[in-house]
Amino acid sequence: MTKRHVPQNQNPKRQTKQRSGTRFYIIGLLFILLAGFMVGKLIYVQVIDTSHLKKKAQGARNQSLALYHRGRILDRNGAILAQDTPLYDIYAHPKYFWDVKPHRIAKALAPILQKSQRTMARKLSQNTFTITLAKNIHKSLVQQILDARLAIPQLNEKTNELLRLPDGEVMTKKIPIPGLDFYKKTVRTYPQGQLAAHLLGYVNDEANISSGVEETAKDVLRKRPADSQRALLDGRGGFIHMEDMDPDTMVNIPEAEDLALTIDAKLQYIAERELKAGLERTKAKRGSVIMMNPTTGEILAFAVLPTYMPERYFKAPASNLKNWSITDVYPPGSTFKILTVACGLESGVINEKSHIEDTGQMKIGGWTIQNYDYYRRPYPGSIDLVYLFQHSSNIASAKIAMMMDPSKYHSLLKQFGLGSRTGIDLPGESAGLIQPVSDWSRSTQANMGFGYAVATTPLQMASAVAAIANGGEWITPHVIKDNKKVEKRRILSTKTAATVTKLLTESIDRSKRSPTYLEEFHVAGKTGTSRKPSDDGKGYQNALYTSFVGFFPAERPELLVMVVVDSPSIGAAWGSTVAAPIFRAIAKESIHYLNLKPVTISELPADAASTSTALNE
Repeated sequence: MTKRHVPQNQNPKRQTKQRSGTRFYIIGLLFILLAGFMVGKLIYVQVIDTSHLKKKAQGARNQSLALYHRGRILDRNGAILAQDTPLYDIYAHPKYFWDVKPHRIAKALAPILQKSQRTMARKLSQNTFTITLAKNIHKSLVQQILDARLAIPQLNEKTNELLRLPDGEVMTKKIPIPGLDFYKKTVRTYPQGQLAAHLLGYVNDEANISSGVEETAKDVLRKRPADSQRALLDGRGGFIHMEDMDPDTMVNIPEAEDLALTIDAKLQYIAERELKAGLERTKAKRGSVIMMNPTTGEILAFAVLPTYMPERYFKAPASNLKNWSITDVYPPGSTFKILTVACGLESGVINEKSHIEDTGQMKIGGWTIQNYDYYRRPYPGSIDLVYLFQHSSNIASAKIAMMMDPSKYHSLLKQFGLGSRTGIDLPGESAGLIQPVSDWSRSTQANMGFGYAVATTPLQMASAVAAIANGGEWITPHVIKDNKKVEKRRILSTKTAATVTKLLTESIDRSKRSPTYLEEFHVAGKTGTSRKPSDDGKGYQNALYTSFVGFFPAERPELLVMVVVDSPSIGAAWGSTVAAPIFRAIAKESIHYLNLKPVTISELPADAASTSTALNE
């Protein structure tokens, strides 16, 4: 075996050290080159080529604060419901105080702004560039600040140059309070307070959020000027000061269009007041009242409680902000019997003189259906359609529903708008729920007859019944007066609509002690009571929905009122005891306010006289 020869001058350890030294040298050289490149680039950017950095910094610091003007929102009679109000934010800049001490400025400003002089002086003494003194101040207070003057007995050199007399003498002079900035802006205000809050909605242009009519009509309401106020902002986007510190200088904002609504502020007030009284009386969770003209689809009042202040919407619970009468669905209960009977008449399975065998109780597909008064009237026997409405027969309603071909029943209900959005000019509307006919069982169809196995919004039920009041023609409900998207469609024959109206009216006239009975006017309407589904969709809560929907005068409808009360907790909770009294109070006050008169036969067109005669028998 031959041994490897290693020269004496190539010691392995020395060789390793040489290689390590070379690597360190190369790495060090690379660091030096990199550092040199970075220093060179920095010098180039900071010293040689600074223009683009200046432009970038200026763009970040000097920004346009866009000003918007939103048109006023008016009720149908011109009452102002929402408007823009000019206000000011006031900022102080200690850098510009000259020789004026903070406590002297605080002494002048504190009484005007109604703030503590000591607290303001301490705030003005902070070592910061910009201090917020007040927000949302009216111009009258700004003018008081402008009129305030401070004597400056000792002036620095720069100020001396400004105030030096021709002979060189420096005099003590009163000058406006220095170092103040006034940022003029517009703030959305609602002169009627909480009135119609869910209909009007709220708006925050800075956060780009809005609701209600403020959202759906924002393109009509909002105008933006061609130019804007220029402001100096800090690195985080915070306000420093305006380029123009004159509070009277403001970009000319073009006037936006006013928006007229269909609602009547007086009727809205009546609806909200009576709904509130009803909720307090029954300790209910929430409630809704919809008043509309059934012949035009115009919403005259839209009350939703609990409510909120639109100007301070951010302080209200999220649940209060929701217009649940268009977003949430509920089982309509017995008010749905109006639609079932209308569908039965239209499909021909029943007629005005039909009698239904009411057994008080029956089983369908393993489910037991019974009347609410089964234990008081266990077997009513053969009943007419007026009795069905008067005593709210579940059995008769279920039997009429099952008489119809499922596809025909489903089709007619869809014509009423169930399972589809009404198209009202408000955001967030729900389509409700009606199962595809392919998913129906016999029990589904039977339960649907009296307002279960289906879910609607209060608005959907109001617009469906309005179609009956309007002679069988459905009209898109709307709150904007000049709405170009209002649709009309015939869903029932005039004969069917007149027959249902007659049956409903006679059912109320037979019960003159009913709270829905009005002495001088015929009312066509129906109460409803339904169990409240559990939040998880399985079973029911220990709570109820109570409701009433009706229109009057029945001979020539001018007002339709829909009342829904969620979870009343005191007394016997029925549609007749909770919702109906609210309807009655609203109806009586509305009749007085609108100066409505009972309709006589001579006032009616010839084709309506026969119906009126029957109503007055």
